[in-house]
This record gives sequence, C-alpha cells and structure tokens, in this order.
Amino acid sequence: MSEEAPATDPAADSASATPTATPVAAPAAAPPAAAAPKSSEEFLKDNLEMPIATVNRIIKNALPTNTQVARDVKSLFSKAAGIFIIYLSTHANEICQERKKSTISAQDVLAAVREIEMEDFLPSLEKYLEDYRQSNATKKRAKAAKASPSPPPANKKQKTG
Repeated sequence: MSEEAPATDPAADSASATPTATPVAAPAAAPPAAAAPKSSEEFLKDNLEMPIATVNRIIKNALPTNTQVARDVKSLFSKAAGIFIIYLSTHANEICQERKKSTISAQDVLAAVREIEMEDFLPSLEKYLEDYRQSNATKKRAKAAKASPSPPPANKKQKTG
C-alpha cells in the first residue's frame, strides 16, 4: 500500500508550492492500555514454571546420586518444561483441528508425540495412560459402592427365655 501525495488546488499557479490538503478524519481513540494482552515471554515468566520441588524430584530420580545441579539450572529446567508443554499442546491442538474436533484427547497427545519424533516415549506414556484410567475406574467403582444403599441387616429372632 503506497501513501498518496496530498491533493493540490488546480487553480493555484505553478510558482506557488503550497498544496491544499484534503481534510483527514482524526484517528479513533485507542482503548485503555490496561487491557493489553501479555506477551508470550511474560506469560511464560508468570505462569509456566513447574514447582522447583517437582523439578528437584524429577532430577533426583533421573540422574545418578552423585550428580550436582546448580540452582539456576533447576529454574531453567522448570521453564523448559513449560515451553515443552506449550510445544506439545500446540501440536496436539493442530491434530485435533485436522480431525475437526474441539477437545484434545489422549490420542491427540500421543499422535503429537509421534509427530515431534519422540516415539521412544510412547510405550511409557501409553502404560501411564492405561494405569491412570484403571486407577480412576477403580476409584469410581469404590465411590459407587459407598454411595449405593447397603441392604438392611438381617432380622435375627432373639430367644427369650
């Protein structure tokens, strides 16, 4: 898009270099700056950090016991985990949209793991998902058993005598 030169009055002589400008509407007032959305960096800084205790636990279980990890590296792991969640969820959402669905399912996440070429993690993720679903089913059955009315106790005839 190119900017147009201001319109000049054709009656003005060529010696007069003062063009006559056409009136331009004033720009609309901008909304208050308080409603401005946060940048992705600000969002990451504020929201996508795993708790350091969780990061410590993961590192402790993943590395040999004599491995030392600096405090700033633990914070970096925390940020990296948040970034990875964004990356994986973005891929899962794209897969979900391709399938014309509005809800990301476990199958979409597993497909995203394949898409980002991390297939080596699929067996453990599928096992975790199976265990998670079985655990939830067990909890639901236990809750349903508690909620259902228990049969009244059998009436035993007492001997009098």
